[in-house]
Amino acid sequence: MVQRNRVKTDKRLDIKMFASRIFTGHKWLENQEISIENGLISAISLGSGASSDNFLVPGFIDLQIYGGGGILFSNHQTTDAIQATFDEHHKTGTVAFQITLNCSPADSMWKAVDAYSAYSGPGLVGLHLEGPFFNPVKRGAHQEQFVQKPSLDFLRELITRTAGVPTYLTIAPEMFSDEELSLLLESHIMCSLGHSDATYSEAMNAIDKGVSRITHLFNAMSQWQSRAPGLVGASFDSDAWTSIIADGLHCDFKSLSLAYRLKKNRLFLITDAVTNDVSGPYSFLAKDGRFTNEAGVLSGSSLTMIEAIQNCVQKASIPLEEAIKMATVYPAEVANLDQLGSIEVGKRACFVELNAALEVVQVWYDGKALLN
Repeated sequence: MVQRNRVKTDKRLDIKMFASRIFTGHKWLENQEISIENGLISAISLGSGASSDNFLVPGFIDLQIYGGGGILFSNHQTTDAIQATFDEHHKTGTVAFQITLNCSPADSMWKAVDAYSAYSGPGLVGLHLEGPFFNPVKRGAHQEQFVQKPSLDFLRELITRTAGVPTYLTIAPEMFSDEELSLLLESHIMCSLGHSDATYSEAMNAIDKGVSRITHLFNAMSQWQSRAPGLVGASFDSDAWTSIIADGLHCDFKSLSLAYRLKKNRLFLITDAVTNDVSGPYSFLAKDGRFTNEAGVLSGSSLTMIEAIQNCVQKASIPLEEAIKMATVYPAEVANLDQLGSIEVGKRACFVELNAALEVVQVWYDGKALLN
């Protein structure tokens, strides 16, 4: 990529970039010049510059990531934890993320909300509360002592405290009454089904009522069996947006391939990435390329978003364009991120430059190159 910068007389930063090839998230373009003003794309047109085999794609979006740089948000609900997450994961192409809190007590949830509101750094686009309204039999690596049943009073407090915060909440629908679920669905909170032992009927009932998302397909949920399709079956039998962890550990690559064939453009990537941190209630340690808790239960991942894309293409036979959309266009739609997810006039200038081996060469955040 060729970049030419100049400062305009009105003090707006004007940047022009040339790219031999661009995948906008919708189509391929050749030999394009991108004009950027104040971090937004102002024009895309034919241009000229040095030819390259590298290509430009939209910046990656991760809707489930727990920390970085040795600071787990579930142990430290601080702006430092959020900043450390961006500092680590932007290097592999993630320009936007929902910081995620493991199933936690109320005081940690409120601290997480406060940290979100106080953070003034880059990358943060939402708060993902994974719990505490789980089915305890499907809690996975989350601590059972923090799992609780929903109540109208607690839900009202949650809705009030998260006002103004883009909040994504993973719930087990079978733990909710119709009144409790309706209260959530009438609020600003984006609900997703997960950590659930729901029957197919229970899951479809929640989807029919308006829950349009499902968290980490296959993991911590009722499976698709011959006489009981479960939550997995409900995902495949609906158009609910469904996230998946494409690391070969949380699901086999053949399962990833089959899931894509069944879900198509309703399947999106998350990393579920954690970090080495034993300083609080959640102790996750990396060994042999995987994270486990003290009991040896698989606990989050060591995945990066570019690795997830590589795995989709190289190990699950998913077309490159679809793999990129699973990390950009689709999560932007899932989380209502109108200015991210694709390279278009009027959107934020957040890009990733990839080489032919699908390795990250450079990352741009609002027009600024981040990698040396």
